[in-house]
Amino acid sequence: MILFAAIKLPPYVTRQLTRYQKGVSGARWSDEEKLHITLGYFGEVDDDRAEVLDDELARRSFPGFEVTLAGGGHFGRAEPHAIWMGVEENPALTQLHQHCKSCARRAGITMEKRIYKPHVTLAYMKPFSPLDRIIAFEKRLADVRIENILIDEFFLFSSHRKQRGPNLYRMEASYPLLG
Repeated sequence: MILFAAIKLPPYVTRQLTRYQKGVSGARWSDEEKLHITLGYFGEVDDDRAEVLDDELARRSFPGFEVTLAGGGHFGRAEPHAIWMGVEENPALTQLHQHCKSCARRAGITMEKRIYKPHVTLAYMKPFSPLDRIIAFEKRLADVRIENILIDEFFLFSSHRKQRGPNLYRMEASYPLLG
């Protein structure tokens, strides 16, 4: 199964984000319940390693913290494939990401070696989506700030591919942030 660790955003935040999900042809907008901040993408993981990963993620406790969403952008230089809302730099968030990487290593899971850029994926783009509309969308997000979002737990999710439409996410475990 495909696994990833993520922070679910509170409903008041996801409702705000969905108000911006318009105005870009070729965008497949993420459903409100799927909007999240990924902490670590583990990829395809067998059941035995998934159990070890779950144990490792639960082993250490972290205090809760607040995040701020601000601005936006897209992934994919020549051909944009996703548009996102940014997450301001946050030491607690970075520490939680590092924890996920360490847990993956101890579980024998090799994660991608890309630089961690916390974000909320708002849409996945169809091929040949108009770049001018994507840039106009990013300009609309430039002044958007959603502050003081309390983060008091994170989750391990599985992602299941469907024949049509977006992947199905299932929560496998939750980890409270105490303190």
